[in-house]
Amino acid sequence: MHRNRTTRRLLPWACILTLGLAVTTTTSRAQQPADTKNPLPATIDRTGAIIVPLGGLVTFSPADLKDPPTDILVSNDAALGVRLDPADPKRLLLTGRASGVSQLTIVRKDLPPLKFDVIVQTDFALLRTIIKRTVPTASVDVQPGLNNSIVLSGYVTSPQDADTVARLANSAVGGANANVINAIQIGGVQQVEIDVVVASVDRNQLRSRGFDFAAPGRGSFAFSSLVSGLIGVQTGSGTIPTFSTDSNLQAAVVPNRFFGALRALRTEGVAKFLAEPRVVTQTGRPAFFRAGGQQAILSSTSGITGPGVTLVPFGTELEVVPIVYGNGSIWLDINPRITAVSQALGITVAGASSPGFTEQSVRSTVLLESGQTFAIGGLIQNSVGATTQKVPFLGDLPFSGTLFSRVDYTVRESELVILVTPRLVHPMDPCQAPKRLPGQETRTPDDYELFLENVLEAPRGQRKVWNGKCYNAPYKCDPTLGKYPCIGGVCTGPNGTCLPGNAAGALINPLSSSQGSSTVPTAPAFGGAAATVPTPVAPAPVTEVPASLPPVTGGGATEPAPVPLPPVGGLPVPQ
Repeated sequence: MHRNRTTRRLLPWACILTLGLAVTTTTSRAQQPADTKNPLPATIDRTGAIIVPLGGLVTFSPADLKDPPTDILVSNDAALGVRLDPADPKRLLLTGRASGVSQLTIVRKDLPPLKFDVIVQTDFALLRTIIKRTVPTASVDVQPGLNNSIVLSGYVTSPQDADTVARLANSAVGGANANVINAIQIGGVQQVEIDVVVASVDRNQLRSRGFDFAAPGRGSFAFSSLVSGLIGVQTGSGTIPTFSTDSNLQAAVVPNRFFGALRALRTEGVAKFLAEPRVVTQTGRPAFFRAGGQQAILSSTSGITGPGVTLVPFGTELEVVPIVYGNGSIWLDINPRITAVSQALGITVAGASSPGFTEQSVRSTVLLESGQTFAIGGLIQNSVGATTQKVPFLGDLPFSGTLFSRVDYTVRESELVILVTPRLVHPMDPCQAPKRLPGQETRTPDDYELFLENVLEAPRGQRKVWNGKCYNAPYKCDPTLGKYPCIGGVCTGPNGTCLPGNAAGALINPLSSSQGSSTVPTAPAFGGAAATVPTPVAPAPVTEVPASLPPVTGGGATEPAPVPLPPVGGLPVPQ
């Protein structure tokens, strides 16, 4: 028992003594000066200036200094401290005191002095090491700037890596974003094309039934039911019923003066909408697309001439922000919206009406590969509306209550499907640009074409209306007409006449009598392209016309029958 008491009493004093020794050891280590026996050599940047870390000690040995200097001059003593190394008089010890620029002049005996620019700046070696450990795939250079700023340069493989490097740099300068100059570039393809297909279908069905009748009778007696508003009654010298245009079945018995009007209709409607907007933007940059217009509506702002007017945009809008990852994946934040003017949703205030708008919008965030498509479907809206108007008690009777009631039943179904496809794209080569844009392949018709031929657009190029005795249509003068194959043959005849082919698909008449040469395919050349050899053909009289090939007419003129061609280059001509 006594031994345990002694141990408990001495244990607190032992802890206090151990803590005191640890504090004393730490204090003594902190008070020891930095090890100056093996300082690191100074670095020289691309401009030739000597870089000295702030608060650090480096060595500098000029290559042209053969003997110890006679004197050392420093233009800015507050920023730079210089002294000779006791172990080597030809080596200098540079100490960074404050951030700044100084000029170091070394005076030599009987030789011109040596002058060097010295920059004292904060050392970010620890930041470079942390960036290399955190983002090993990045090649980032960290350089100090002015006023405690950092300049980041180099390349990373993804936007996430760039954001990580920027946050590490912000922590090194105290979390100030303004002190970080980010010049990091993201490698890989950065252009993204977003293809969006918006398909909307709106179906509605209306069923309406109503019946009105009127029996003016004779004298002072009259009986009628006008719940559906299908019969109007004009009073004056006598009661005269009139039929409304809403009734689709009308009947009248003139001797007994009975009038009946029936409305039994079923109306169905379908409205389809398809839009395919496409935008191209850079990774991380938002893009916006709108195809539509602006609708003027009345606003609360009033002026001298009356109430104010506000323009509200409507149509197909697309707002998207893509981000390309290092592995080629595309993070996509997309917001398509479709708005249309609807008079049914408008309001009327003090005799002035303003239309309303229908809107369908979606906001979604997905991660896709280039060329993949994701669909936003299931946006189906069903609405059912039913109204009835009837005479109390009489309209509630079965069967006979139809004569004293009106029923309207409306069913509306709306469905919206959106397809989104992102793609990584490169700029086009100049040779890939289209030669003709829409509207450039046609010209304005002249008076003859406009007034006599009713031609609103004519192909570019010279046109001869009458080719001999035949009429030459405008489309036959298009220079590109013969470059596109016709159905069942090749356009090789005059004015684009389409000649038929045989069962093998070869051209029966590759050359008409009006042409003087033809190109015959020969052996493939280098690169897989087929070489062509011009072959002169002399016109020959027609001796026999196959029964299966009637004479070909083009533009009113009769073409001669095909003439067989001799072999060229040892290769038979396709027949």
